[in-house]
Amino acid sequence: MDFFIDLVPALPFLLVAFSLVDMFTATKLAMAAALLQLGASRLRYGRIKRMHAITFAAIVVFGSVTLLLKDDYFIKIKPTVLNWGFALVFLGAPILFRKNLLQLMLADKIAMPARAWARLNLMWVAYFAAIGGANLYVATYLSPEAWGKFRVFGMYGALLVFMVLQGFYVYRHMTEVAEPAPAADDPPPPP
Repeated sequence: MDFFIDLVPALPFLLVAFSLVDMFTATKLAMAAALLQLGASRLRYGRIKRMHAITFAAIVVFGSVTLLLKDDYFIKIKPTVLNWGFALVFLGAPILFRKNLLQLMLADKIAMPARAWARLNLMWVAYFAAIGGANLYVATYLSPEAWGKFRVFGMYGALLVFMVLQGFYVYRHMTEVAEPAPAADDPPPPP
């Protein structure tokens, strides 16, 4: 369910990929879809997830510039700007604040040595930089239809492949987390 909520704002560009609407109509639909995503996030989680708020703000800003200037390049480079921004944040947090954002988000679910967390963080930096660069290339040199296909199939396909590869890396470096000792008044575990 979470994946589908995350996918909602990209779906209008699928219509561009198959030449069903132009980029400006898809931009308007994406702006409306991002608003729906905020509502779905609020309903599902009881709050609006930070990532959905960032996505909404970026779509509104880049979509508005696209519509006002009648230039679809701005909406097409939004994924590049966001991904490169994420790369900078993930790269900068350990350097400036001595905090690994992935470890902060996932340490309660996954236990790994600090060095493995640092490498995983750099993998995400590389992924964000690469997918941003690929999007910039496609947005600049290929047709709107090709960009629409890349936006929906290429970017999500690359994310899926990256997540699977990352899963192998995490599995290889996971350490066992000691289970908390039972409290004195807890019943003994079943045999």
